[in-house]
Amino acid sequence: MRLLARYQELSGNERRLFFRAILLVVVIRVALWTLPYSMIHSWISRLRKPVRGTRELDRGSIRQVAWAVEASSRRIPAASCLTQAMATQVLLGRLGQASDLRLGVARQPNGRFEAHAWIEIQGRVVNGGAIEGFHRFAPLKRGDELSCELWKPPAQA
Repeated sequence: MRLLARYQELSGNERRLFFRAILLVVVIRVALWTLPYSMIHSWISRLRKPVRGTRELDRGSIRQVAWAVEASSRRIPAASCLTQAMATQVLLGRLGQASDLRLGVARQPNGRFEAHAWIEIQGRVVNGGAIEGFHRFAPLKRGDELSCELWKPPAQA
């Protein structure tokens, strides 16, 4: 009931954006389960091209896109941070907003690796930065190779 009430409070533009986000999150989630990453990355690059030319940084549009992706992702099982980051990047790109998808890694206290994806615009995190311990993730640069030292399991005591 609360969901229906919230939906009725949305403007027409917010409803359209929410439905675009939910469709995109579903498609990207399924693609990540079934297709090679290189194919998905290529597809995302093409999809995020602006419908109209690029625009100046627009905080209102950015907040709306971030909200739509986060709200739709709560309703899609296993909508990972990578799924959300890709959907955010596509929707922002279609609006003419340039963004960077960042991937980062962190080592858990037990020595296992953890990865996270987020979106930045002009160095500011706009999606994916709200997780606990976000500061632990070391962003990878494009073309970075992880050293063997980074991947080495912890010494046994």
